[in-house]
Amino acid sequence: PEPVAAAPTLTLVEKTPAAAAPTAAPTPAAPPEPRPMDPVQQTIRVDLTKLDMLLNLVGELVIRGSILSDRLSPADQERVELPELARLTREIQDNVMSLRAQPIRQAFSRVPRMLRDLGAETGKQVVLEISGETTEVDKGVIEKIGDPLTHMIRNAMDHGIEKPADRIAAGKSPEGQITLSAEQKGARIFVRVSDDGRGIDRVRVKAKAIEKGIIPADAVLSDEEIDQLICAPGFSTAETISSISGRGVGMDVVRSNVEALGGRVDITSTPGQGTCFTMILPLTLAILDGMIVRLAGQRFVLPLANVIETVRPEPGQVRAMTPTSEVIELRGAYLPVKRLTDLFGFAPETRRIPEESLVIIVESETAGNVGIMVDTIDDRREVVIKSLEQNLHPIRGLGGATILGDGSIALILDIDALVATHSPVNSKFPLKGLAA
Repeated sequence: PEPVAAAPTLTLVEKTPAAAAPTAAPTPAAPPEPRPMDPVQQTIRVDLTKLDMLLNLVGELVIRGSILSDRLSPADQERVELPELARLTREIQDNVMSLRAQPIRQAFSRVPRMLRDLGAETGKQVVLEISGETTEVDKGVIEKIGDPLTHMIRNAMDHGIEKPADRIAAGKSPEGQITLSAEQKGARIFVRVSDDGRGIDRVRVKAKAIEKGIIPADAVLSDEEIDQLICAPGFSTAETISSISGRGVGMDVVRSNVEALGGRVDITSTPGQGTCFTMILPLTLAILDGMIVRLAGQRFVLPLANVIETVRPEPGQVRAMTPTSEVIELRGAYLPVKRLTDLFGFAPETRRIPEESLVIIVESETAGNVGIMVDTIDDRREVVIKSLEQNLHPIRGLGGATILGDGSIALILDIDALVATHSPVNSKFPLKGLAA
């Protein structure tokens, strides 16, 4: 074995003042100037529940501001300085959120030791690469991604990374590589766990899902839908139960925990090259800037972080490619268009012709720029995110709900999940145990 370097040590050396030259007579010492307070003394420990209470109060301020905005005329809003109230509320919110934000390295810190233990148990060699550990995330998010992160790392080691002999036979380095990264894009945090292992065996995954009754034998699934099967409750391709895998609870925990946070899990895999799991999480669990849109008499909220522009289609600008797909021609390019009426299973008579609708061009992490067709745009404002997890089973495409100024409830859309959805989110497609 290679010699282990000695741990670095830190030595504190106290410097004594040099001897003063003799003087004829001592002079009275000037009164010492007050020392600035030590930075450590300027900090206090605050219970997280108190910050949560403060954040909830900020949310109530936002709701009350929305109510006043709906009830007052523009002139009255200026007279009572409602815009200034909104600015101060936003400033309070930003400061409270900064108090709750912490580097994600707290969640990443236990991964190196975990990999050493798993390597010793499985006989596999792996190199860990970490990036973005200084990305700041809400403390509530950090506390809840620990278990999903653990399961994704264990999954990568057990199912992804091959044994050294198998990697050499496949023309790879005997050492596998697992990359753990985090980055912020707009109002979302992307946490990725990727490996350069064998990738997902989709034939085996589908066969196992049929065997366990998760899908019917005649189901026709895309590669992406097959990949998502590994998150089904009770699903596992392991032949034997070990301390690492085989119980079918790992990726199910990942999906349910992430969806409870208002996020989702994306999976991409290339056979023989590796797999990447991405947790897409909200930057804040409290408030977002939203665009209030109307559809078939109901209101929804589009996160402004996703919105690029709004288009009123000209005749012929939106074209049907198939009975269920449309595109919009925009500055010489063709972008896919999603009708929310179709995705949410609204009655066919609620469909409008494109010229009577608006197409909101949004940015999607999974599919680039996409058009979302709505009836009208009502407003743009801050909304307070309310979780749906205690009332509804997670529905793909919905990120929560909010209370509007008139007291009504609007659902908040998850753009990336909607764009990735090819069938109605409330369809009866027989994926037992999976959110549509």
